[in-house]
Amino acid sequence: MNSKSYISVLFAVIGLFVFTATHAHNQGNSYRNQNSDFNQWYIEGSVGFNRPYNYFSQGYHTATPDFFMGELGVRYMINELFGMKASIMYDRFTEHDNSLGNFATNQYGLGVQGVANIGRILKFEEWTNTFNLLAKFGMGFGFLSYENISGNDWMGNSIGGLTLQAKVSPRVTLSGNFSGMNIFGQNFAFDGHSVNHGNLPVIFRGSIGVSLSLGRNSESLHADYHVRTPYEETMYNNLDSRLTEVESKMQKVDSDHEELNKRVDDLSMDVDNLHEEVSTIQVIDVNTIITELINDGYFNIYFDFDSDNFGKIAATTVNALKTYMNNNPEVTLELAGYADERGPADYNQQLSQRRADVIAKALVRLGIDESRLNAVGKGEDLSIDSTAREVYQQARRVTISIK
Repeated sequence: MNSKSYISVLFAVIGLFVFTATHAHNQGNSYRNQNSDFNQWYIEGSVGFNRPYNYFSQGYHTATPDFFMGELGVRYMINELFGMKASIMYDRFTEHDNSLGNFATNQYGLGVQGVANIGRILKFEEWTNTFNLLAKFGMGFGFLSYENISGNDWMGNSIGGLTLQAKVSPRVTLSGNFSGMNIFGQNFAFDGHSVNHGNLPVIFRGSIGVSLSLGRNSESLHADYHVRTPYEETMYNNLDSRLTEVESKMQKVDSDHEELNKRVDDLSMDVDNLHEEVSTIQVIDVNTIITELINDGYFNIYFDFDSDNFGKIAATTVNALKTYMNNNPEVTLELAGYADERGPADYNQQLSQRRADVIAKALVRLGIDESRLNAVGKGEDLSIDSTAREVYQQARRVTISIK
């Protein structure tokens, strides 16, 4: 793999990091507004030693450990548990006193790593508020510059390690870092000579560093040490419990509403069927049957919750009443409106009156004299069992009776 390929891979990884961090930042603002506020951005630096393995010419090696290495990075924690880090890395390798020859090699690299807050995952806060542990793993790209040959040796790498933290202030944390780096695509040995490519180049690195959290909060803890308080945990647990309860009730209401609508539709269809049967009987028999149906309470017009509008099925009942009253000019009707018990009693009284009035007005528009109609609002129908939610529909009605 040539240098252009490594550059393309690295830019793709960095682009993914920038996109993820930007998206996470937006999500983080929402997250922090719903939780305790804490800083999420860090600037980190470290210096230390390294030890390369496997990729040396015969008789060449470095000191153990070999100084110097350095790293400078920016880290973003999406939440208390996970984040990402972008860093610039430098390593220098020089010969040991008993090495076959002199050499000096510099390594420069860029990398992107995922970060896991092991301390929060393992609940370190139960026994310490000072120490913490992070785990990191990612990929990088760079080149080796040999002082004994010209040109750069481009290569890629994967890197993983652990960081032990010690908090010294709300913003500043000291760290001890240990990591291992696997290198792929390296063409020359660390000493700048040719080498048998059967081995995989490996570099172990150890360092001490400092981490500075950035953000508007100078007093509160940053993401590495943030822990929800018992009060917050209680709030979230209560909220989750209440949401679960609400969802369960909503599902039951939907189920009850569907069942009730089906029952109302079935009853309306029964009334329609009765109308069809009545139409085949002689007029005197029809009047008798309708009179009995009205007196037995079959002529009820039902309404939706908090509504005084009636639908197509109820319009069929109104038409039947019009025909009946035209065939029986001496008959007068009482239209008694009702509401269920939910809501204020005075409001329900007005709603029941509006329901009775709307049926009366519909009959008047169909040609029935207003003097033959008596619209009365009865308010709440307390005869309906208030503990049976599925029968609330039975209360929201206008009952027809002959006066």
